[in-house]
Amino acid sequence: MSEKPILKKPVSRVAETPSLPETTPPLSSVTTNPRDLDRSRAQAAWNNIQSVKTQDEQAKYGSLARQMPTLIQVNGLGQTLAFLKAKGNKHHKEMFNHLSIWVCSRLNLSTEKETLLDHILKMDSQRYRLATGESLAFLQWVKRFAEAELDSEDSQ
Repeated sequence: MSEKPILKKPVSRVAETPSLPETTPPLSSVTTNPRDLDRSRAQAAWNNIQSVKTQDEQAKYGSLARQMPTLIQVNGLGQTLAFLKAKGNKHHKEMFNHLSIWVCSRLNLSTEKETLLDHILKMDSQRYRLATGESLAFLQWVKRFAEAELDSEDSQ
């Protein structure tokens, strides 16, 4: 009796990588050299602080800049942006705009008709976490420069 060899379909040992949701941008558009990215954050934060420095409400902006990272960590990015928008004071509007412009530019989100708040209401959780992380990294620079360059309400 001769046995026929059993032919098996070859099994691939490499697992398929799951595809990312359509809303996730290409990785190359989100990440760059960390040093260059940090320098870009610093430059944008410096420009924002310099634009506020000549205004009457610089002390209020400085105090708000010091509080922003904590507000986001405690309340979340969406709630913090809603708070800034609801307040409506000049320094709150400035902070809202500065943060929206930076994060939207980093995540390739359009700012023509929608703000960061509009975008995050439609984001998946992965993009929301990315936006929150980018916001915190940017606000660390804003906070540093505000402490160095702006008065605070406490010092007046």
